[in-house]
Amino acid sequence: MGLFSPNKNNDSAPAQPAAEPQRVPTPTGGKSAPTPRRKDAEAARRQRINPQLSPKEAKARARQDAAADRRKQTEAIDNVPGRKLMRAYVDTRFNLAEWAMPILMVLLLLTLVVSPAVPVIIEPVTYATWAFMLLVAFDIWRMWRGFKQLAAERIPNEPLKGLLYYGFNRALSLRRLRIPRPVLKRGDSF
Repeated sequence: MGLFSPNKNNDSAPAQPAAEPQRVPTPTGGKSAPTPRRKDAEAARRQRINPQLSPKEAKARARQDAAADRRKQTEAIDNVPGRKLMRAYVDTRFNLAEWAMPILMVLLLLTLVVSPAVPVIIEPVTYATWAFMLLVAFDIWRMWRGFKQLAAERIPNEPLKGLLYYGFNRALSLRRLRIPRPVLKRGDSF
């Protein structure tokens, strides 16, 4: 017959049929449950993506998400080289501004509580308040001057915009209340 004929007789082929390999039946476990209807499958998928929460659970989840977002944003802002250097600089030096709030509160109490009983104390307390505020301003000026020199050496191409205010706020807060927490101790080299 022809070359491409489907009914090709080949006389040269052996007359014995080839033995078929034995098939071993494999046990299948079957389905554990019937296939869900499309409506049920879509509802389950929607529930996984956007779960239906009670108002209390939704509020708690929103609060957690907002806190996580704030944490990420704060970390991104605080990891700027200028801020890192300012934190290290403020944390390693003695800051008079750190004691400003407690001392000013004591002076305020002296003015409000003791001065009506002893009016002579008003004038010295007022002068002490102004003197202390001037000392704090001088300390902040010294801190900024020293930081600018340090920043010029270590991070010359970084802008210093906003770092004076950041350093002042950090120096003004008590050491254990600072956020991010101080990593270095007073007097440490960095």
